[in-house]
Amino acid sequence: MRIARFQLGNRVRHGVVEGNGIREIQGSIYQKFNYTGNTYPLSQVKLLAPTTPIHFMAGGANYPDHLAQANATSGRPGAGLSIRPWSKGSLDCVCGHEDPIIIPPDAKEVHWEAELVIVVGKECHRVSPEDAPRYILGYTCGNDVSEKASWEKDFSNWRAKGMKNWGPVGPWIATDVDPGKLKGVLRLNGRVEHEWSCGDMIHDCPSIVSYISQYYTLHPGDLILTGASGVTTAMKPGDVVEVEISEIGTLRNPVVAEKV
Repeated sequence: MRIARFQLGNRVRHGVVEGNGIREIQGSIYQKFNYTGNTYPLSQVKLLAPTTPIHFMAGGANYPDHLAQANATSGRPGAGLSIRPWSKGSLDCVCGHEDPIIIPPDAKEVHWEAELVIVVGKECHRVSPEDAPRYILGYTCGNDVSEKASWEKDFSNWRAKGMKNWGPVGPWIATDVDPGKLKGVLRLNGRVEHEWSCGDMIHDCPSIVSYISQYYTLHPGDLILTGASGVTTAMKPGDVVEVEISEIGTLRNPVVAEKV
């Protein structure tokens, strides 16, 4: 099932994507819901970020082929040896499919980081890795936009990764998928920049959810980035970046300069 959050006119709704249409639902996506009987073409709705999370977290550097770059730009060696969660940013960091990635004038080198994103389905605290899958609603695509010229050497990632619209997620939530079998592709201006397998993660999705839940109470709709693979490259205003993950879909975002 593919669950989307969308806007039609002045109303924000949820629906289930089927083919080129979306069937509107009534009730919470985190519980049993009903269909309203209304179906809309996807071309006529605005897809929003799938949830409005309380916590927008990340599991840290989580792929062997990304560790060297992560260690060099952050100045914190040892990433990836253990789960090292951090907070992506405030709610205005979150944006959806086709929303612009906004580059401020003093950001010198802003990179894409294509990632699988965990969507929490129900409140969890101190869950085991074995029980963690029961607390996962599904998965979506994400782009952990990051400034790598110098900002990642800040004491925290508050500006290196947490700027407005630097957390694109979407286009919807895919349930009933096996994250370890998913494949990803990052395209910049239609050109393939990187391909990866989510099965290459150092720490799997249940382990990440379990670890974070030992210290945070996770809530329905919370989002957890699972780490980028490979060596990332810079984006510039005028570019279009796409994160495609098999069995989920494609998250597409234009890159624009901030108007100051």
